[in-house]
Amino acid sequence: MANFETGYDVIVIGGGIAGLVAANRAAQLGKRVVVLEKSTEEKYRSNSRYTYGTFHIHFTGVEADEDELVAKIEAATEGFARQDLARAVAKDGRRLMAWLREDGIELVNLGGYNTNVLSPPWRKGFGLTWQGYAGDVALDRLEENFRKRQGRILRGARARAIKATPAGLDVEVEQTEGVAKLRAAAVVIADGGFQANLDMIREYITPAADKLLQRNGGTAVGDGLRMAQALGAAVTGLEHFYGHLHSRDAMNTDRLWPRPYADELAAAGIVIDASGRRVADEGLGGIWLANAIARLPDPLGTTVIFDQAIWDGPPGTGHVQPPNPLMQEAGATLHKADSVAELATMVGLAPQRLQETVDQYNAALDGGTLQELSPPRSDKYKPWPIRTPPFYALPICVAITNTMGGIVVNGDGRVLDKDNKPIAGLYAAGSTIGGLDGGPHAGYVGGLIKAVIGLRAAERIAGR
Repeated sequence: MANFETGYDVIVIGGGIAGLVAANRAAQLGKRVVVLEKSTEEKYRSNSRYTYGTFHIHFTGVEADEDELVAKIEAATEGFARQDLARAVAKDGRRLMAWLREDGIELVNLGGYNTNVLSPPWRKGFGLTWQGYAGDVALDRLEENFRKRQGRILRGARARAIKATPAGLDVEVEQTEGVAKLRAAAVVIADGGFQANLDMIREYITPAADKLLQRNGGTAVGDGLRMAQALGAAVTGLEHFYGHLHSRDAMNTDRLWPRPYADELAAAGIVIDASGRRVADEGLGGIWLANAIARLPDPLGTTVIFDQAIWDGPPGTGHVQPPNPLMQEAGATLHKADSVAELATMVGLAPQRLQETVDQYNAALDGGTLQELSPPRSDKYKPWPIRTPPFYALPICVAITNTMGGIVVNGDGRVLDKDNKPIAGLYAAGSTIGGLDGGPHAGYVGGLIKAVIGLRAAERIAGR
């Protein structure tokens, strides 16, 4: 017993938004809490610090009717999402917003589904800008509040193992000065997904892991997932991720990520491989296309084909950072020609092959037979004809922001085993959980909204 630090009720693994929400709420309710953050920097990198800061539920404001939001989640994930998780975020999304405001986190309304955006928002220009904005400011405030509540944050503390004992949960922590051991009645895993772990991406998502752009903080490597599995936790949906399509040049410069991305262009036009053939259903949108392209033998071999009407048109309307003109301003390679045949030559394709692909697509669009194409084309996102010169070709890459799958939890964040029974004292929240996003076509519900589960987990621990 003397080998363990035992003065805590709750150990939170991970200092992102979900972890700090859980830690603050537990401390607010009288619990003694320690947060383990493996990074050593004061401004430790994470998706939460890089975030643009929009809390939404499948691109719908959290103020919407609870049943409507549940239906949105069910439709987006095609029935994959757990009912208790869907109901939890739909019910308590508004309450999380109120709690954040009460805790001094400023949220602004930018219209549309952007009704709750961390302030100050960054919505101009291109490239990676995060210091002094959105998630960076929110994390600083949450950490300050946590310390005022007598919480303790250990930086440079990487949780490596969790062991269940009659006295509670023991956490083995790797630090520069050696291995420490902490014990508490409850542990909340909130260290994100496994998007920065190439071995796990190869195992669960694509063998071409090194050909994906890391559009994330680079710190989420699946430690929490691994530790939970060792305790018998069930996992789900590991094959899908949240990500976007970017100029292929983003593989070599951060001027072209996290914005602008090419999703709207791809969803309006067509995406082809190196042979000039379409590769996936563009009508399902950029997140699905990212998943589908990632599984190709060469994810770096795809190109978006579109015309002037798409470049100028509604695909960019209302978007806070549309690809036109930001792609060119950031230096993206963008081929432009007066004919499809000329465009094909510029990108190294046989002119006849690309012309046939474009003509078949246009004819199917005119004739209402898009579903008969191979692969079929749906209309969740409006298909546009490719007829108005000049014509464009944008070489693209797939960018992974966070994994969708993870630890199975119920609506209170309790980690469940393979028999759907709670594992005593073990909780998870944020992007380390599975069962909300996903389904057959990688339905996206939302990243930040999973902090609701951190709030509910803390309250469950405190007996609320």
